Amino acid sequence: MPRMVLKQAPRLPLSIGGLAAPASAQSTDPHHPTVLGAGVNRANITNDISGHYYSFMAGPGHVDVELAFKEMGVFGRPLPQHLNFDFWNAAGVRLSHIEVLCQGSVARRHTDADLPARQRINLAVSTQWGAIKVGGYYEIELKGAVEAAAPVGADVKPAASEPLVRP
Repeated sequence: MPRMVLKQAPRLPLSIGGLAAPASAQSTDPHHPTVLGAGVNRANITNDISGHYYSFMAGPGHVDVELAFKEMGVFGRPLPQHLNFDFWNAAGVRLSHIEVLCQGSVARRHTDADLPARQRINLAVSTQWGAIKVGGYYEIELKGAVEAAAPVGADVKPAASEPLVRP
Protein backbone atom coordinates (compact mmCIF):
# COMPACT_ATOMS: atom_id res chain seq x y z
CA MET A 1 0.00 0.00 0.00
CA PRO A 2 2.71 2.60 0.81
CA ARG A 3 4.19 2.07 -2.67
CA MET A 4 0.88 3.07 -4.26
CA VAL A 5 0.77 6.32 -2.27
CA LEU A 6 4.36 7.13 -3.25
CA LYS A 7 3.62 6.51 -6.91
CA GLN A 8 0.57 8.77 -6.88
CA ALA A 9 2.21 11.61 -4.92
CA PRO A 10 4.31 12.92 -7.85
CA ARG A 11 1.21 12.99 -10.04
CA LEU A 12 -0.57 15.43 -7.73
CA PRO A 13 1.79 18.39 -8.35
CA LEU A 14 1.68 17.68 -12.09
CA SER A 15 -2.10 17.69 -12.14
CA ILE A 16 -2.27 20.88 -10.06
CA GLY A 17 0.28 22.52 -12.38
CA GLY A 18 -1.88 21.59 -15.36
CA LEU A 19 -4.81 23.44 -13.83
CA ALA A 20 -2.76 26.58 -13.28
CA ALA A 21 -2.24 27.33 -16.98
CA PRO A 22 -1.36 30.95 -17.74
CA ALA A 23 -4.31 33.14 -18.72
CA SER A 24 -4.09 35.22 -21.88
CA ALA A 25 -3.45 38.88 -21.25
CA GLN A 26 -2.98 42.03 -23.24
CA SER A 27 0.17 42.05 -25.32
CA THR A 28 2.73 44.78 -24.73
CA ASP A 29 4.71 43.62 -27.78
CA PRO A 30 3.60 45.24 -31.07
CA HIS A 31 5.06 42.29 -33.02
CA HIS A 32 2.93 39.73 -31.14
CA PRO A 33 -0.50 41.33 -30.60
CA THR A 34 -3.32 39.71 -28.65
CA VAL A 35 -6.18 38.44 -30.79
CA LEU A 36 -9.38 40.47 -30.36
CA GLY A 37 -12.68 38.69 -30.76
CA ALA A 38 -16.07 39.98 -31.79
CA GLY A 39 -17.99 41.45 -28.87
CA VAL A 40 -16.75 43.43 -25.87
CA ASN A 41 -13.06 43.17 -24.95
CA ARG A 42 -12.10 44.74 -21.59
CA ALA A 43 -8.80 45.71 -19.97
CA ASN A 44 -7.03 48.09 -17.59
CA ILE A 45 -4.03 50.17 -18.67
CA THR A 46 -1.56 52.57 -17.03
CA ASN A 47 1.25 54.72 -18.38
CA ASP A 48 4.00 52.54 -16.91
CA ILE A 49 3.89 50.42 -20.12
CA SER A 50 4.19 51.45 -23.76
CA GLY A 51 0.68 50.22 -24.63
CA HIS A 52 -1.51 47.23 -25.45
CA TYR A 53 -1.49 45.70 -28.91
CA TYR A 54 -4.32 43.76 -30.56
CA SER A 55 -5.14 42.24 -33.93
CA PHE A 56 -8.36 41.14 -35.67
CA MET A 57 -9.64 40.28 -39.12
CA ALA A 58 -12.22 42.61 -40.67
CA GLY A 59 -14.22 42.78 -43.88
CA PRO A 60 -15.51 42.49 -46.42
CA GLY A 61 -18.46 44.57 -45.33
CA HIS A 62 -19.41 47.05 -42.64
CA VAL A 63 -17.44 47.14 -39.37
CA ASP A 64 -18.48 49.06 -36.24
CA VAL A 65 -16.08 49.72 -33.38
CA GLU A 66 -17.28 51.08 -30.04
CA LEU A 67 -14.60 52.46 -27.70
CA ALA A 68 -15.01 53.35 -24.02
CA PHE A 69 -12.60 54.72 -21.41
CA LYS A 70 -12.94 55.43 -17.67
CA GLU A 71 -9.95 57.22 -16.16
CA MET A 72 -8.75 56.11 -12.72
CA GLY A 73 -8.30 59.61 -11.30
CA VAL A 74 -5.77 60.74 -8.73
CA PHE A 75 -6.42 60.28 -5.01
CA GLY A 76 -10.09 59.58 -5.72
CA ARG A 77 -10.58 62.77 -7.75
CA PRO A 78 -11.30 62.83 -11.50
CA LEU A 79 -8.38 63.95 -13.64
CA PRO A 80 -8.83 64.75 -17.34
CA GLN A 81 -7.03 61.99 -19.24
CA HIS A 82 -7.03 60.70 -22.78
CA LEU A 83 -6.57 57.23 -24.20
CA ASN A 84 -5.27 56.72 -27.75
CA PHE A 85 -6.60 54.06 -30.13
CA ASP A 86 -4.47 53.70 -33.29
CA PHE A 87 -5.63 51.36 -36.06
CA TRP A 88 -3.01 50.04 -38.55
CA ASN A 89 -3.20 47.66 -41.48
CA ALA A 90 -0.85 44.70 -41.96
CA ALA A 91 1.49 46.84 -44.10
CA GLY A 92 2.01 49.25 -41.19
CA VAL A 93 -0.06 52.11 -42.63
CA ARG A 94 -2.08 54.02 -40.03
CA LEU A 95 -5.77 53.82 -40.84
CA SER A 96 -7.16 55.89 -37.97
CA HIS A 97 -6.24 57.64 -34.72
CA ILE A 98 -8.98 58.11 -32.14
CA GLU A 99 -8.47 59.88 -28.83
CA VAL A 100 -11.02 59.32 -26.06
CA LEU A 101 -11.01 62.09 -23.44
CA CYS A 102 -12.44 61.24 -20.01
CA GLN A 103 -12.99 63.18 -16.80
CA GLY A 104 -15.03 61.36 -14.19
CA SER A 105 -17.60 59.35 -16.14
CA VAL A 106 -17.17 56.75 -18.89
CA ALA A 107 -16.35 58.42 -22.21
CA ARG A 108 -17.42 56.70 -25.43
CA ARG A 109 -16.45 57.03 -29.09
CA HIS A 110 -17.66 55.26 -32.20
CA THR A 111 -15.98 54.60 -35.52
CA ASP A 112 -16.97 52.49 -38.50
CA ALA A 113 -15.79 51.53 -41.95
CA ASP A 114 -16.93 49.74 -45.10
CA LEU A 115 -14.12 47.42 -46.12
CA PRO A 116 -14.00 46.01 -49.67
CA ALA A 117 -11.88 42.97 -48.74
CA ARG A 118 -10.91 40.88 -45.72
CA GLN A 119 -7.83 42.28 -43.99
CA ARG A 120 -5.87 42.12 -40.77
CA ILE A 121 -6.25 45.21 -38.59
CA ASN A 122 -3.81 45.95 -35.78
CA LEU A 123 -4.80 48.17 -32.88
CA ALA A 124 -2.50 49.97 -30.44
CA VAL A 125 -3.99 51.34 -27.20
CA SER A 126 -1.85 53.82 -25.25
CA THR A 127 -2.23 56.35 -22.44
CA GLN A 128 -0.85 59.84 -22.14
CA TRP A 129 2.58 60.18 -20.55
CA GLY A 130 3.16 62.12 -17.35
CA ALA A 131 5.04 62.39 -14.09
CA ILE A 132 2.21 60.68 -12.21
CA LYS A 133 0.66 57.29 -12.88
CA VAL A 134 -2.45 57.66 -15.05
CA GLY A 135 -4.65 55.28 -16.97
CA GLY A 136 -7.87 53.42 -16.38
CA TYR A 137 -10.35 50.89 -17.67
CA TYR A 138 -11.24 50.56 -21.35
CA GLU A 139 -13.49 48.55 -23.62
CA ILE A 140 -13.28 47.75 -27.32
CA GLU A 141 -16.41 46.33 -28.93
CA LEU A 142 -16.20 44.93 -32.45
CA LYS A 143 -19.41 44.46 -34.45
CA GLY A 144 -20.21 43.57 -38.02
CA ALA A 145 -17.81 41.86 -40.43
CA VAL A 146 -15.11 40.98 -37.89
CA GLU A 147 -13.55 37.79 -36.60
CA ALA A 148 -10.60 36.72 -34.47
CA ALA A 149 -7.23 37.04 -36.23
CA ALA A 150 -6.40 33.39 -35.56
CA PRO A 151 -8.63 30.33 -35.88
CA VAL A 152 -9.89 28.77 -32.67
CA GLY A 153 -9.42 25.00 -32.56
CA ALA A 154 -12.15 22.51 -31.67
CA ASP A 155 -10.75 22.03 -28.17
CA VAL A 156 -9.79 25.67 -27.55
CA LYS A 157 -12.16 28.35 -26.29
CA PRO A 158 -11.51 32.10 -26.51
CA ALA A 159 -10.36 33.58 -23.20
CA ALA A 160 -13.04 35.43 -21.28
CA SER A 161 -12.51 39.13 -20.70
CA GLU A 162 -11.22 40.17 -17.31
CA PRO A 163 -13.85 41.35 -14.85
CA LEU A 164 -14.27 45.09 -14.41
CA VAL A 165 -11.72 46.22 -11.84
CA ARG A 166 -11.18 49.85 -11.06
CA PRO A 167 -7.40 50.32 -10.66
